[in-house]
Amino acid sequence: MYQGENEYFKRAIKRAYKRYTGERDDKTATIADVAKFFNIPVDKGRLNDYVIKEIAYDDPSISIIDTKNNISYHANYTYDADLLNYSGGVVKFNSLVATSPLGKEESLYYIGNERPIIIKMTFTRGDEEIVFERENAHAIGLFVNNGVKFAIRYSQNMECGNRRKVKQKLLTKIYKNNYNNAGVLEGCFEQIYTYGLPNYIIKGDNIDKYAYIRKDNVIYGINALEKKGQCGQFDGICLEDTRVDVDKYMPLQMRVDERKSKTYPFLYDPKVKSALIFRGFTSDEVDHSLQVYKDQEKVRLKYLASRRIYDSGFNREIIVDEELALPNITDGKITYEEVQGLLVLLQESPYVSNNEFINISTTELNMFGTMVKDRCGLIKEDIDPLAPSLFINKSFDEIRILIETNKNSYFDLLDKQFKDITNSKKDKTKVLKP
Repeated sequence: MYQGENEYFKRAIKRAYKRYTGERDDKTATIADVAKFFNIPVDKGRLNDYVIKEIAYDDPSISIIDTKNNISYHANYTYDADLLNYSGGVVKFNSLVATSPLGKEESLYYIGNERPIIIKMTFTRGDEEIVFERENAHAIGLFVNNGVKFAIRYSQNMECGNRRKVKQKLLTKIYKNNYNNAGVLEGCFEQIYTYGLPNYIIKGDNIDKYAYIRKDNVIYGINALEKKGQCGQFDGICLEDTRVDVDKYMPLQMRVDERKSKTYPFLYDPKVKSALIFRGFTSDEVDHSLQVYKDQEKVRLKYLASRRIYDSGFNREIIVDEELALPNITDGKITYEEVQGLLVLLQESPYVSNNEFINISTTELNMFGTMVKDRCGLIKEDIDPLAPSLFINKSFDEIRILIETNKNSYFDLLDKQFKDITNSKKDKTKVLKP
Protein backbone atom coordinates (compact mmCIF):
# COMPACT_ATOMS: atom_id res chain seq x y z
CA MET A 1 0.00 0.00 0.00
CA TYR A 2 1.52 3.30 -1.07
CA GLN A 3 1.78 6.28 1.28
CA GLY A 4 -0.86 8.20 -0.68
CA GLU A 5 -3.36 5.37 -0.33
CA ASN A 6 -2.55 5.07 3.35
CA GLU A 7 -3.33 8.74 3.92
CA TYR A 8 -6.56 8.40 1.94
CA PHE A 9 -7.83 5.60 4.18
CA LYS A 10 -6.88 7.51 7.33
CA ARG A 11 -8.95 10.48 6.20
CA ALA A 12 -11.85 8.32 5.01
CA ILE A 13 -12.02 6.46 8.36
CA LYS A 14 -11.99 9.74 10.28
CA ARG A 15 -14.75 11.24 8.11
CA ALA A 16 -16.96 8.15 8.43
CA TYR A 17 -16.54 8.04 12.21
CA LYS A 18 -17.35 11.74 12.66
CA ARG A 19 -20.44 11.37 10.48
CA TYR A 20 -21.47 8.37 12.59
CA THR A 21 -21.05 10.32 15.87
CA GLY A 22 -22.65 13.47 14.45
CA GLU A 23 -19.51 15.61 14.60
CA ARG A 24 -19.95 16.12 10.86
CA ASP A 25 -23.37 16.64 9.34
CA ASP A 26 -22.49 16.93 5.66
CA LYS A 27 -23.51 13.30 5.26
CA THR A 28 -24.85 10.55 7.48
CA ALA A 29 -23.02 7.33 8.37
CA THR A 30 -23.70 4.26 10.50
CA ILE A 31 -21.39 2.04 12.49
CA ALA A 32 -21.41 -0.31 9.50
CA ASP A 33 -19.84 2.43 7.36
CA VAL A 34 -16.98 2.69 9.84
CA ALA A 35 -16.60 -1.07 10.35
CA LYS A 36 -16.31 -1.79 6.61
CA PHE A 37 -12.87 -0.12 6.50
CA PHE A 38 -11.69 -2.89 8.84
CA ASN A 39 -13.62 -5.81 7.29
CA ILE A 40 -15.72 -6.19 10.45
CA PRO A 41 -19.07 -7.83 9.66
CA VAL A 42 -22.03 -5.81 10.93
CA ASP A 43 -25.66 -6.96 10.72
CA LYS A 44 -27.42 -3.86 9.35
CA GLY A 45 -30.71 -5.13 10.76
CA ARG A 46 -29.51 -4.61 14.36
CA LEU A 47 -27.05 -1.71 14.30
CA ASN A 48 -27.87 -0.78 17.90
CA ASP A 49 -26.24 -4.02 19.11
CA TYR A 50 -22.77 -2.78 18.09
CA VAL A 51 -20.58 -0.41 20.10
CA ILE A 52 -17.25 1.16 19.15
CA LYS A 53 -14.96 0.91 22.19
CA GLU A 54 -11.80 2.39 20.66
CA ILE A 55 -10.70 3.95 17.40
CA ALA A 56 -7.41 5.47 16.21
CA TYR A 57 -6.58 7.29 12.96
CA ASP A 58 -2.81 7.85 12.75
CA ASP A 59 -2.18 4.10 12.94
CA PRO A 60 -5.69 3.01 12.03
CA SER A 61 -7.26 0.56 14.48
CA ILE A 62 -10.65 -0.13 15.99
CA SER A 63 -12.39 -2.24 18.64
CA ILE A 64 -16.09 -3.06 18.25
CA ILE A 65 -18.35 -5.13 20.51
CA ASP A 66 -21.36 -7.08 19.29
CA THR A 67 -23.30 -6.95 22.58
CA LYS A 68 -26.00 -9.40 21.50
CA ASN A 69 -23.67 -12.23 20.49
CA ASN A 70 -20.87 -11.30 22.93
CA ILE A 71 -18.29 -11.01 20.15
CA SER A 72 -15.42 -8.55 20.35
CA TYR A 73 -13.66 -7.40 17.20
CA HIS A 74 -10.27 -5.76 17.04
CA ALA A 75 -8.63 -4.68 13.79
CA ASN A 76 -5.54 -2.69 12.90
CA TYR A 77 -3.64 -1.64 9.80
CA THR A 78 -0.17 -3.13 9.75
CA TYR A 79 2.81 -4.32 7.71
CA ASP A 80 2.86 -7.56 9.74
CA ALA A 81 1.27 -10.65 8.23
CA ASP A 82 1.61 -12.75 11.37
CA LEU A 83 -0.67 -15.50 10.09
CA LEU A 84 1.81 -16.01 7.26
CA ASN A 85 4.94 -15.46 9.38
CA TYR A 86 5.84 -12.41 7.31
CA SER A 87 6.76 -8.91 8.41
CA GLY A 88 8.16 -5.82 6.77
CA GLY A 89 7.60 -3.36 3.98
CA VAL A 90 4.86 -0.75 4.01
CA VAL A 91 1.52 -0.82 5.80
CA LYS A 92 -0.79 -2.77 3.49
CA PHE A 93 -2.65 -5.33 5.62
CA ASN A 94 -5.69 -5.21 7.85
CA SER A 95 -5.38 -7.70 10.71
CA LEU A 96 -8.73 -8.67 12.27
CA VAL A 97 -9.41 -10.77 15.37
CA ALA A 98 -12.92 -11.77 16.49
CA THR A 99 -13.24 -13.33 19.94
CA SER A 100 -16.30 -14.98 21.49
CA PRO A 101 -16.98 -17.58 24.21
CA LEU A 102 -17.07 -20.20 21.44
CA GLY A 103 -13.60 -19.51 20.03
CA LYS A 104 -11.41 -17.11 18.10
CA GLU A 105 -11.28 -16.15 14.42
CA GLU A 106 -8.25 -14.37 12.96
CA SER A 107 -8.06 -13.04 9.41
CA LEU A 108 -5.80 -10.96 7.23
CA TYR A 109 -6.83 -8.71 4.33
CA TYR A 110 -5.17 -6.36 1.92
CA ILE A 111 -6.41 -2.92 2.98
CA GLY A 112 -9.45 -2.04 0.90
CA ASN A 113 -10.08 -5.63 -0.26
CA GLU A 114 -13.08 -7.67 0.82
CA ARG A 115 -11.56 -11.10 0.16
CA PRO A 116 -9.38 -12.40 3.01
CA ILE A 117 -5.86 -13.59 2.31
CA ILE A 118 -6.10 -16.09 5.15
CA ILE A 119 -8.64 -16.98 7.85
CA LYS A 120 -7.88 -18.99 10.97
CA MET A 121 -10.65 -20.23 13.29
CA THR A 122 -9.73 -21.77 16.64
CA PHE A 123 -11.82 -23.99 18.93
CA THR A 124 -10.73 -25.17 22.36
CA ARG A 125 -11.70 -27.93 24.79
CA GLY A 126 -9.69 -27.73 27.98
CA ASP A 127 -6.04 -27.91 26.91
CA GLU A 128 -6.91 -29.18 23.41
CA GLU A 129 -7.17 -26.98 20.34
CA ILE A 130 -8.47 -27.42 16.78
CA VAL A 131 -7.60 -24.86 14.13
CA PHE A 132 -9.33 -24.55 10.75
CA GLU A 133 -7.37 -22.40 8.31
CA ARG A 134 -8.08 -21.32 4.73
CA GLU A 135 -5.39 -19.55 2.69
CA ASN A 136 -6.29 -17.99 -0.66
CA ALA A 137 -3.91 -17.26 -3.54
CA HIS A 138 -1.33 -14.56 -2.79
CA ALA A 139 2.29 -13.59 -3.32
CA ILE A 140 3.47 -12.22 0.02
CA GLY A 141 7.22 -12.21 0.51
CA LEU A 142 8.64 -15.66 -0.09
CA PHE A 143 5.35 -17.33 0.81
CA VAL A 144 3.68 -17.61 -2.58
CA ASN A 145 0.43 -19.56 -2.74
CA ASN A 146 -1.00 -20.20 -6.20
CA GLY A 147 -4.17 -21.96 -5.09
CA VAL A 148 -6.61 -22.35 -2.23
CA LYS A 149 -5.26 -24.25 0.77
CA PHE A 150 -7.17 -25.59 3.75
CA ALA A 151 -5.54 -26.96 6.89
CA ILE A 152 -6.87 -28.65 10.02
CA ARG A 153 -4.47 -28.64 12.97
CA TYR A 154 -4.87 -30.46 16.30
CA SER A 155 -2.67 -29.47 19.24
CA GLN A 156 -2.52 -29.58 23.01
CA ASN A 157 -1.30 -27.18 25.68
CA MET A 158 0.88 -28.86 28.29
CA GLU A 159 3.27 -28.03 31.11
CA CYS A 160 6.95 -28.21 30.24
CA GLY A 161 9.58 -27.23 32.79
CA ASN A 162 8.85 -24.82 35.67
CA ARG A 163 5.16 -25.36 34.91
CA ARG A 164 5.58 -23.35 31.70
CA LYS A 165 2.66 -23.87 29.34
CA VAL A 166 3.62 -24.80 25.79
CA LYS A 167 1.57 -25.65 22.74
CA GLN A 168 2.46 -28.99 21.16
CA LYS A 169 1.31 -29.70 17.61
CA LEU A 170 0.01 -33.25 17.31
CA LEU A 171 -1.72 -33.76 13.97
CA THR A 172 -1.96 -31.63 10.82
CA LYS A 173 -3.93 -32.33 7.64
CA ILE A 174 -3.65 -30.11 4.54
CA TYR A 175 -5.51 -29.99 1.24
CA LYS A 176 -4.80 -27.56 -1.59
CA ASN A 177 -6.30 -26.97 -5.03
CA ASN A 178 -3.58 -26.00 -7.53
CA TYR A 179 -4.29 -23.76 -10.53
CA ASN A 180 -2.19 -22.86 -13.56
CA ASN A 181 -1.50 -19.30 -14.75
CA ALA A 182 -4.78 -19.27 -16.67
CA GLY A 183 -6.72 -20.08 -13.50
CA VAL A 184 -7.56 -23.64 -14.56
CA LEU A 185 -7.56 -26.32 -11.85
CA GLU A 186 -4.60 -28.65 -12.47
CA GLY A 187 -4.96 -30.97 -9.50
CA CYS A 188 -4.59 -31.07 -5.76
CA PHE A 189 -1.98 -31.41 -3.06
CA GLU A 190 -2.44 -33.28 0.22
CA GLN A 191 -0.28 -33.69 3.29
CA ILE A 192 -0.68 -35.34 6.68
CA TYR A 193 1.91 -35.24 9.43
CA THR A 194 2.26 -35.73 13.16
CA TYR A 195 4.00 -33.47 15.67
CA GLY A 196 5.76 -30.31 14.55
CA LEU A 197 8.53 -27.95 15.59
CA PRO A 198 9.22 -27.01 18.27
CA ASN A 199 8.76 -30.46 19.78
CA TYR A 200 8.29 -30.76 23.54
CA ILE A 201 7.26 -34.40 23.93
CA ILE A 202 8.68 -37.88 23.49
CA LYS A 203 7.42 -39.01 20.10
CA GLY A 204 5.56 -42.19 19.36
CA ASP A 205 5.32 -43.44 15.79
CA ASN A 206 5.65 -40.58 13.35
CA ILE A 207 4.52 -39.82 9.78
CA ASP A 208 4.88 -37.03 7.27
CA LYS A 209 3.38 -37.91 3.87
CA TYR A 210 2.29 -35.83 0.90
CA ALA A 211 0.75 -36.35 -2.55
CA TYR A 212 0.20 -34.38 -5.76
CA ILE A 213 -2.81 -35.79 -7.62
CA ARG A 214 -3.22 -34.77 -11.27
CA LYS A 215 -4.96 -36.23 -14.29
CA ASP A 216 -1.65 -37.15 -15.90
CA ASN A 217 0.58 -37.76 -12.88
CA VAL A 218 0.52 -38.95 -9.28
CA ILE A 219 3.46 -38.01 -7.08
CA TYR A 220 3.56 -39.59 -3.63
CA GLY A 221 6.24 -38.58 -1.15
CA ILE A 222 7.21 -39.66 2.35
CA ASN A 223 9.26 -37.13 4.30
CA ALA A 224 9.29 -39.34 7.37
CA LEU A 225 7.80 -42.57 8.62
CA GLU A 226 8.97 -43.99 11.93
CA LYS A 227 7.66 -47.08 13.70
CA LYS A 228 9.02 -47.78 17.16
CA GLY A 229 10.93 -51.06 17.33
CA GLN A 230 10.59 -51.61 13.56
CA CYS A 231 11.88 -48.76 11.44
CA GLY A 232 13.78 -45.82 12.81
CA GLN A 233 13.51 -43.82 9.59
CA PHE A 234 11.75 -44.45 6.29
CA ASP A 235 11.33 -42.03 3.39
CA GLY A 236 10.65 -42.24 -0.31
CA ILE A 237 9.22 -40.88 -3.54
CA CYS A 238 6.88 -42.39 -6.14
CA LEU A 239 6.60 -40.68 -9.53
CA GLU A 240 4.01 -42.02 -11.93
CA ASP A 241 5.64 -39.83 -14.58
CA THR A 242 9.27 -38.71 -14.18
CA ARG A 243 8.94 -35.96 -16.81
CA VAL A 244 8.78 -33.28 -14.13
CA ASP A 245 11.25 -31.19 -12.17
CA VAL A 246 12.17 -34.14 -9.96
CA ASP A 247 14.16 -32.12 -7.41
CA LYS A 248 11.08 -30.00 -6.69
CA TYR A 249 9.11 -33.00 -5.43
CA MET A 250 11.80 -34.94 -3.56
CA PRO A 251 11.40 -35.58 0.18
CA LEU A 252 13.34 -33.28 2.48
CA GLN A 253 16.15 -35.76 3.18
CA MET A 254 16.52 -36.93 -0.44
CA ARG A 255 17.14 -33.64 -2.21
CA VAL A 256 20.16 -32.47 -4.21
CA ASP A 257 22.89 -34.63 -2.67
CA GLU A 258 21.52 -37.80 -4.27
CA ARG A 259 21.69 -36.19 -7.69
CA LYS A 260 25.25 -34.95 -7.14
CA SER A 261 26.41 -38.37 -5.97
CA LYS A 262 24.43 -40.14 -8.72
CA THR A 263 22.69 -42.32 -6.14
CA TYR A 264 19.56 -42.43 -8.27
CA PRO A 265 20.78 -41.71 -11.82
CA PHE A 266 17.73 -43.27 -13.49
CA LEU A 267 15.53 -40.51 -12.01
CA TYR A 268 17.05 -38.20 -14.61
CA ASP A 269 17.23 -40.72 -17.46
CA PRO A 270 14.88 -39.70 -20.33
CA LYS A 271 14.22 -43.40 -21.08
CA VAL A 272 12.69 -43.93 -17.64
CA LYS A 273 8.95 -43.32 -17.49
CA SER A 274 8.17 -44.02 -13.81
CA ALA A 275 10.24 -44.30 -10.64
CA LEU A 276 9.57 -45.50 -7.10
CA ILE A 277 12.23 -45.23 -4.37
CA PHE A 278 12.16 -46.15 -0.67
CA ARG A 279 14.91 -45.97 1.94
CA GLY A 280 14.93 -47.07 5.55
CA PHE A 281 16.88 -48.01 8.64
CA THR A 282 15.42 -50.89 10.65
CA SER A 283 15.73 -51.94 14.28
CA ASP A 284 18.39 -54.55 13.46
CA GLU A 285 20.71 -51.71 12.34
CA VAL A 286 20.37 -52.53 8.66
CA ASP A 287 20.09 -49.87 5.94
CA HIS A 288 17.69 -50.67 3.11
CA SER A 289 17.08 -49.26 -0.34
CA LEU A 290 14.35 -50.32 -2.76
CA GLN A 291 14.43 -48.78 -6.24
CA VAL A 292 11.86 -49.44 -8.95
CA TYR A 293 11.83 -47.89 -12.38
CA LYS A 294 9.94 -48.53 -15.57
CA ASP A 295 11.60 -48.03 -18.94
CA GLN A 296 10.59 -48.97 -22.47
CA GLU A 297 11.18 -52.68 -21.84
CA LYS A 298 10.57 -53.67 -18.23
CA VAL A 299 9.66 -52.71 -14.71
CA ARG A 300 12.98 -53.17 -12.91
CA LEU A 301 13.49 -53.59 -9.17
CA LYS A 302 16.72 -53.27 -7.20
CA TYR A 303 16.86 -54.09 -3.48
CA LEU A 304 19.95 -53.46 -1.38
CA ALA A 305 20.39 -54.17 2.34
CA SER A 306 23.63 -53.53 4.22
CA ARG A 307 24.82 -53.41 7.79
CA ARG A 308 27.27 -50.87 9.15
CA ILE A 309 30.59 -52.24 10.37
CA TYR A 310 31.82 -50.24 13.31
CA ASP A 311 35.56 -50.08 12.73
CA SER A 312 38.03 -47.37 11.83
CA GLY A 313 36.42 -46.81 8.44
CA PHE A 314 32.96 -46.51 6.93
CA ASN A 315 32.62 -50.08 5.75
CA ARG A 316 29.45 -52.03 5.16
CA GLU A 317 28.49 -55.65 5.04
CA ILE A 318 26.22 -56.35 2.07
CA ILE A 319 23.34 -58.58 3.18
CA VAL A 320 21.13 -58.50 0.08
CA ASP A 321 21.87 -57.14 -3.39
CA GLU A 322 19.01 -58.29 -5.60
CA GLU A 323 17.76 -57.21 -9.01
CA LEU A 324 14.44 -58.42 -10.41
CA ALA A 325 12.29 -57.44 -13.37
CA LEU A 326 8.79 -57.80 -14.78
CA PRO A 327 7.74 -57.39 -18.41
CA ASN A 328 5.70 -54.28 -19.11
CA ILE A 329 1.97 -54.88 -19.23
CA THR A 330 1.40 -51.63 -21.12
CA ASP A 331 3.47 -48.95 -22.77
CA GLY A 332 3.84 -45.63 -21.01
CA LYS A 333 3.72 -44.88 -17.29
CA ILE A 334 3.45 -47.48 -14.56
CA THR A 335 -0.06 -48.83 -13.94
CA TYR A 336 -1.96 -50.18 -10.96
CA GLU A 337 -1.68 -53.69 -12.38
CA GLU A 338 2.10 -53.37 -12.69
CA VAL A 339 2.34 -52.18 -9.09
CA GLN A 340 0.34 -55.23 -8.03
CA GLY A 341 2.81 -57.37 -10.00
CA LEU A 342 5.64 -55.81 -7.99
CA LEU A 343 3.88 -56.68 -4.75
CA VAL A 344 3.58 -60.32 -5.82
CA LEU A 345 7.23 -60.33 -6.86
CA LEU A 346 8.28 -59.03 -3.45
CA GLN A 347 6.09 -61.49 -1.55
CA GLU A 348 7.59 -64.41 -3.47
CA SER A 349 11.18 -63.32 -2.84
CA PRO A 350 13.18 -65.21 -0.18
CA TYR A 351 14.30 -62.05 1.67
CA VAL A 352 10.76 -60.96 2.56
CA SER A 353 10.37 -63.15 5.66
CA ASN A 354 10.42 -61.01 8.83
CA ASN A 355 11.70 -58.04 6.80
CA GLU A 356 10.31 -54.91 8.45
CA PHE A 357 11.46 -52.63 5.64
CA ILE A 358 9.84 -54.70 2.86
CA ASN A 359 6.61 -54.95 4.85
CA ILE A 360 6.40 -51.16 5.11
CA SER A 361 7.43 -50.77 1.46
CA THR A 362 4.66 -53.06 0.22
CA THR A 363 2.09 -51.04 2.20
CA GLU A 364 3.33 -47.79 0.64
CA LEU A 365 3.51 -49.33 -2.85
CA ASN A 366 -0.07 -50.48 -2.51
CA MET A 367 -1.14 -46.98 -1.42
CA PHE A 368 0.58 -45.46 -4.45
CA GLY A 369 -1.02 -48.02 -6.77
CA THR A 370 -4.46 -47.16 -5.39
CA MET A 371 -3.80 -43.46 -5.98
CA VAL A 372 -2.86 -44.18 -9.60
CA LYS A 373 -5.97 -46.30 -10.16
CA ASP A 374 -8.52 -44.05 -8.47
CA ARG A 375 -6.78 -40.64 -8.70
CA CYS A 376 -7.43 -40.36 -4.97
CA GLY A 377 -5.37 -38.81 -2.22
CA LEU A 378 -3.96 -39.72 1.17
CA ILE A 379 -7.08 -38.95 3.21
CA LYS A 380 -10.27 -40.70 2.18
CA GLU A 381 -13.28 -38.40 2.46
CA ASP A 382 -15.72 -41.28 2.80
CA ILE A 383 -14.14 -42.48 6.06
CA ASP A 384 -12.74 -39.24 7.55
CA PRO A 385 -15.30 -36.54 8.49
CA LEU A 386 -12.34 -34.24 9.14
CA ALA A 387 -10.73 -34.57 5.73
CA PRO A 388 -9.75 -30.97 4.85
CA SER A 389 -11.06 -31.42 1.29
CA LEU A 390 -14.55 -31.54 2.81
CA PHE A 391 -14.09 -28.07 4.30
CA ILE A 392 -12.26 -26.17 1.57
CA ASN A 393 -15.48 -24.85 -0.02
CA LYS A 394 -17.45 -24.33 3.20
CA SER A 395 -17.97 -20.88 4.68
CA PHE A 396 -16.58 -20.30 8.15
CA ASP A 397 -20.12 -19.75 9.40
CA GLU A 398 -20.93 -23.29 8.25
CA ILE A 399 -17.79 -24.61 9.90
CA ARG A 400 -18.58 -22.82 13.14
CA ILE A 401 -22.07 -24.29 13.33
CA LEU A 402 -20.80 -27.76 12.41
CA ILE A 403 -18.11 -27.80 15.10
CA GLU A 404 -20.25 -26.21 17.79
CA THR A 405 -22.99 -28.79 17.18
CA ASN A 406 -20.58 -31.75 17.36
CA LYS A 407 -17.69 -30.29 19.35
CA ASN A 408 -16.83 -33.27 21.55
CA SER A 409 -17.18 -35.71 18.66
CA TYR A 410 -14.66 -33.82 16.52
CA PHE A 411 -12.16 -33.40 19.36
CA ASP A 412 -12.49 -37.09 20.21
CA LEU A 413 -12.03 -38.07 16.56
CA LEU A 414 -8.80 -36.08 16.13
CA ASP A 415 -7.46 -37.41 19.43
CA LYS A 416 -8.18 -40.97 18.28
CA GLN A 417 -6.64 -40.39 14.85
CA PHE A 418 -3.46 -39.04 16.43
CA LYS A 419 -3.21 -41.96 18.86
CA ASP A 420 -3.90 -44.53 16.14
CA ILE A 421 -1.22 -43.06 13.85
CA THR A 422 1.39 -42.70 16.61
CA ASN A 423 0.44 -45.96 18.38
CA SER A 424 -0.02 -43.98 21.60
CA LYS A 425 -1.65 -46.36 24.06
CA LYS A 426 -1.54 -44.10 27.12
CA ASP A 427 -3.94 -41.24 27.69
CA LYS A 428 -1.16 -38.77 28.43
CA THR A 429 1.86 -38.06 26.25
CA LYS A 430 5.25 -37.96 27.94
CA VAL A 431 6.76 -34.49 28.10
CA LEU A 432 10.48 -34.07 27.45
CA LYS A 433 12.58 -32.88 30.35
CA PRO A 434 13.73 -29.26 29.90
